[in-house]
Amino acid sequence: MLLKFSSADMLNTTLLDIATGQCAYHIVTIPISAPVLPEEQTSLSDIASSSNPRSPTVVGSSPSFLKKRSPSFSSDTFQSVEDRRTTITGATGTTLAEVSWKGRRPTISIDGEKVGALTDLFGSTTVRFMPKILAIPTRFDTEYVWTATADSLTLFDYDTETVKGSFHQNVVRLPMVTKGSKFKLLSSKKSRISSKSTDPLSPPLSPSLTEDLEPDEETSKSTFIATGVPGLGSNYLEFTSHPLAHDVEIILSFLMMEILRRGRFSLTLYTFEKPKLWQFQEARDLFMRRIRRNTL
Repeated sequence: MLLKFSSADMLNTTLLDIATGQCAYHIVTIPISAPVLPEEQTSLSDIASSSNPRSPTVVGSSPSFLKKRSPSFSSDTFQSVEDRRTTITGATGTTLAEVSWKGRRPTISIDGEKVGALTDLFGSTTVRFMPKILAIPTRFDTEYVWTATADSLTLFDYDTETVKGSFHQNVVRLPMVTKGSKFKLLSSKKSRISSKSTDPLSPPLSPSLTEDLEPDEETSKSTFIATGVPGLGSNYLEFTSHPLAHDVEIILSFLMMEILRRGRFSLTLYTFEKPKLWQFQEARDLFMRRIRRNTL
């Protein structure tokens, strides 16, 4: 499946199915004001920032590896923050998944199942921190591992040693027509021309009808060219469905992993407020990193 984000804000967007050209999912995030405690404002990036990037491995002993140690507080430490709710609906408007945010700490429900906290979305309570890779297994298949680097986010199947999903950001998509699809299209046209010649009463064929009879294979074969500039190009999510997981779970996991990836590798963090300003901030940070790299 290949989905295109209609906007740069991945938590407020429409996912378009490239194969059909139709809307597949809607993702909407709305604010809900509520008072919370300071220890509930744990950032999603704590999984990255709490570790030493130079350490080859850091392993947590319990699901609390995604949480900071709660500080002491008194009655005057209460403060009001905007809680939020992210809802993923299908093309018909049916709610498929929900994420309740307390600050930047999510509670997740998928297809009526209350999954729980961020740790419950993944298949391990331990995370291996390597210098340049963040790897977290899925909960639906022990051989499927989310693999994040500073430049990429993929879903890798270690059983078949193949990539089962990729997050393409700021890219230009170039569709590729395979030889098989061309051959099938020509064969279809030839067979129709033959049937037309044998049946003089048959109506003339429409070119568009002839093309619609064959499945469009070019959507599964695409080339993505990175623009290297945030906001230039489009974002795509490409993945293969898994029999033990809903597609919406894979989509939601990709979004959570992208937020974690940004925190782990000191990239521009996702912000709920002013997504366009966040995009400009990302472009500026990228420009400054390139300047520092070239001057060293």
